[in-house]
Amino acid sequence: MGPRRKVALLVIACLTAVAAVAVVAWLSRPSDEPRKATVNDAVRSFRAEGGSEKRRGGRVDEVPLGVYRYATSGSESVKGAGFGTTHDYGGVSTITISSGRCGQRERWQVLVERWTESEACAGQHGSGSVRLIQLHEFFGEEKRDSFLCHGPAGREASQPGARYSSACGSSGSSISTTTNVFGSRKLSVGGQEYEAVGTVSRSVLKGDTSGTSSREEWRRRSDGLLLSRWSQTEADTSGGGGSHYSERYTLRLLSTTPRR
Repeated sequence: MGPRRKVALLVIACLTAVAAVAVVAWLSRPSDEPRKATVNDAVRSFRAEGGSEKRRGGRVDEVPLGVYRYATSGSESVKGAGFGTTHDYGGVSTITISSGRCGQRERWQVLVERWTESEACAGQHGSGSVRLIQLHEFFGEEKRDSFLCHGPAGREASQPGARYSSACGSSGSSISTTTNVFGSRKLSVGGQEYEAVGTVSRSVLKGDTSGTSSREEWRRRSDGLLLSRWSQTEADTSGGGGSHYSERYTLRLLSTTPRR
C-alpha cells in the first residue's frame, strides 16, 4: 500500500469518528423535518465540481473517484429541557471520493442536514494530518465544526496489533483518540472478496462539549476504500441550557464501482 493511502486508511479511520461528538444545544423550533440526501444529489454535486472530468484515482493505491453507495441503518438524536427529536438514517447513504488540495477528499452524507467531510495529507517522518468538517442541523439550527487532527501514518501503524494515538483540535474542543489495528480478513462486496484491514477507535472529547465516540471500520487494503463501518457517539453540552446528543449507525458498501 502506498504512503498516501496509508494516511487515508490509518488517520481517517481513527479520526473521522471523533468529529461527530462536536455538537451544541439546539433550541426547540416549531418543526424539525430532516431531508434524505439521495445518490443522484451526490452525483450531481460530484459532476458540478468537475469530478467526472478529473483522473479516476489512476494510482493503484488510490480509491477511484466517484460516489459510493452504502446500505445504512441507525439514527441521531438530540434531547434537552423541553425539546427533543430523532433523525432516522435508514436507507442508502453515500461517500463521495474527490480530489482535494493535498490528498483525496472523503465526504459521507446521509441527510441534507448531516454530513462529514475529511481530507488526509501526508506529512514527514511517518506523520499525517486530517482536516475534518462536519454539519448537523436540528430545528432549523445549523452547526458546522472544523477540526485539525494529527497522528502517525507510517508502515508500522498498518500492522495487525499496532496501537497508536492521535489528537484533534477546534476553537473550543480537544479530542484524543486511541486506535488499534486488530487484524485483516476478506470481505465480500457485490459477490467479490477483498482483503480488508480492520481498526477500532475510542475517542474522548473535552472542552465546550464532553463525550465519547467509538468506531469500527474495515477498509480495502489496496487503497483504503471503506467497506463497512459501525459508529456510536454520546455527547453533552452545557451551552443553551444543556443538551444530550446521541448517534449510532452502520454502513455497508453495496458496490465497489462508483457512480460518476
